[in-house]
Amino acid sequence: MQFVKQSFLGEIGILTLDNDSKSNSLNLQMLDEIVVSMADFTEKGMRVIVIRNNPGVKVWCAGLRIDQLPEEGKDPVPFEYSLEKALKSIENFPGAVIAMIEGSVWGGGCELAFSCDILVGSQGATFAITPARIGAPYNPNQVNRVLQRVGSNIAMEMFFTADTIDARRAQELGILNHIADGQELEDVTMSIARKITENAPLAISLIKSQIHQLAYKTVEQLTNEEDSRSAIEKVYKSNDFKEGKKAFIEKRKPEFRGE
Repeated sequence: MQFVKQSFLGEIGILTLDNDSKSNSLNLQMLDEIVVSMADFTEKGMRVIVIRNNPGVKVWCAGLRIDQLPEEGKDPVPFEYSLEKALKSIENFPGAVIAMIEGSVWGGGCELAFSCDILVGSQGATFAITPARIGAPYNPNQVNRVLQRVGSNIAMEMFFTADTIDARRAQELGILNHIADGQELEDVTMSIARKITENAPLAISLIKSQIHQLAYKTVEQLTNEEDSRSAIEKVYKSNDFKEGKKAFIEKRKPEFRGE
């Protein structure tokens, strides 16, 4: 594989994001490789997966590359899109998935992290949810992943301001389960992983499934509502989104007009 690496430690599978030169930004091939890796871990009977970046890399994941969004005129955030498939492959993994986060997490990288069950981060870990910076729409699944980590008021602040949250604040809000640095980051993460492998896999799988069913019950209803789909399409086709993408590429501040 070109953009991720797989390794194994007993019943623990390790998926390393390996696109350092692009700050681990997600392209379509990388997303497909995540799906293939998760299927392989499942087939090999792994009980826990750890998703990490290479040691010392300052960005855990910079999110989805803007040129990887669906083409104009197509469904803006389809549920069969590669990003959604990758996140679902993590959420549907029958065992636990732990994100071991060293460095910053931006945009769609937050979705990748929030699709994991447990998050362990370094002191330098930061989080920023950035669709409003380029006028991009999110589908209900994407919004719900944030709501499963923080309250609606915090989610709104993160979405509306696109401000960065540091590790300490992230732990206070419940985004990070633990904070550790250096070798301790790996030690804490692997200690949790080993504890999970000692417990009953069927019980863990059932509890994980039940939590997701409860969390996504209203999301499925919202997804099927025509008004919701129309609202998403309106944002995707807006001049603001075109301006946001153009400004991002040109490395300037966008001029949004609300149209």
